[in-house]
Amino acid sequence: MNGIKQIFKKELDRVFKDKKMIFSVFLLPVLIMVVIMSIVGNLASNMEDDIENHTSIVYIQNEPESFAEFQRQATAKYSLKFIESAEDRKKAENDILNGKADLIIEFPESFDAQVADYEEGDTIPQIKTYYNPSEDYSNSAFRNISGTTLEEYRQMLLAQRMGNLEQIVVFEVNSDNDNMIIQDDKKASGKAVGMMLPYFITILLFAGAMGIGSDMIAGEKERGTMASLLVSPIKRSSIVLGKVFSLMAISGLSSLVYVIVMVVCMPLMMKSMAPGSGSDLNLQLSVSQIVMLGALLVAIAFLYSTIIALLSVFAKSTKEANTYIMPVYMLVLIIGLITMFTTGEANNINFFIPIYNNALAFQGILSQDITVMQYVVTLIETLALGGILTAIVVKAFETEKVMAK
Repeated sequence: MNGIKQIFKKELDRVFKDKKMIFSVFLLPVLIMVVIMSIVGNLASNMEDDIENHTSIVYIQNEPESFAEFQRQATAKYSLKFIESAEDRKKAENDILNGKADLIIEFPESFDAQVADYEEGDTIPQIKTYYNPSEDYSNSAFRNISGTTLEEYRQMLLAQRMGNLEQIVVFEVNSDNDNMIIQDDKKASGKAVGMMLPYFITILLFAGAMGIGSDMIAGEKERGTMASLLVSPIKRSSIVLGKVFSLMAISGLSSLVYVIVMVVCMPLMMKSMAPGSGSDLNLQLSVSQIVMLGALLVAIAFLYSTIIALLSVFAKSTKEANTYIMPVYMLVLIIGLITMFTTGEANNINFFIPIYNNALAFQGILSQDITVMQYVVTLIETLALGGILTAIVVKAFETEKVMAK
C-alpha cells in the first residue's frame, strides 16, 4: 500500500508541480472549448441575422393584377424583377443558380381570369416557384414566400370568392391553445444536454488520459527511468496501481472541469446548433443524479486509464504508444457520435456493450430515463473490465521480456 502511495504521489507531483503541465492539461482545453463555442455561436447568430435582414430578389413571370395589388398592401417587401421574355427567364434561372437571385414565381397566363371564372371540374390554376436549396438566401425566400406570402394571397382570393371565410372553416388547430406543450422542463433540458454531453465526456476523458498516460509508462521506458524504478523495493503491482490511480485522478479531475464548463456553456452550444433552442435550457441535477454521474465518471476514468496503461506498456516510446492508442481513441469518437444520433429508448442489451454503455448511461441519467438495472450493469461492468485490464498490466510488468523492450 505504501508503494502505491509513493508512485501515486510521484505522478501527481510531476503534473501539479509543473505550471506548463497544469495549463496544458486543465486550462488550455477549457479555453479552447469556450473560444470555439463563442465563435461558433456568434457566427451562427450573425448568419441568422444576415438571412433575416436580407432583401430577397424575386423574379415574377406573368404577374396578375391581383398579386400586384396584394404586394402593395403586404408588409413583407421583396426586390421584384419581372420576366417578360424567354431571355429574361433564362437570365432569372442563371441568377438563381449563381446565387444572384433567390426565387422565381411563375403564374399561369390569365391567372386572374382562371380564378374569377372557375367552375367545378375546371383545372385548378397552379403557381410554380423555383429556388436553389444550396443557397441560404434562396432557401429562406422559398420557405417564407411559398409558406407565408402565397398562403396569405390564397386567403385573400378565397375571401373575394366566398365572402366570409368563416363559413368554410370547418375547424382550427391550436388557434388559442397556449397550454398545448406538456413536458417536464428539467427532463427536457437534461435530454437536450444529454445529446451532446456524453460524446464530449468520453472524448475529453480519453484524450486527457492519453496525453499523460503514454508518458507515464512508455515515456519512462524511453528515458530509461523505468528500469531503475523496477529494481526499487516497490512491488511491480504497486507501481502499476500507483500509475493507474494517479492517471485516473488526473484524467477524472480534468474531465470534471471540462464537464462543468460544458454544462455552463451548453445554452451557447445548443444555440450554435439550432438558433433559439439554447435559451430555454434549465439544467438542474438532483443529488442522486450527481452521485450517479460522479460514480460513473470515476469508473470510466479507471477503465480508460487501464486501457492506455495496457497499450503503453507494450511500447518502447511515447510516439509508439500514441500510435497504439490512436485506433482506440477513434473507436471512442465513433461510439460517442453514435449516441448523439440515437432515438427512442435504449435496449437493455446495449448496456452490456463496453464503452457504448457508458455514453448511454450518461444520456439516461441526464434525461432521467435510466433504470437501476441499466445503471448497475454499466457501472459494475466498467469497473470489472478496468480491474481485468489492470491485472493484465500487472502481469505485463512482471514479464521481463515486455519491460525490456
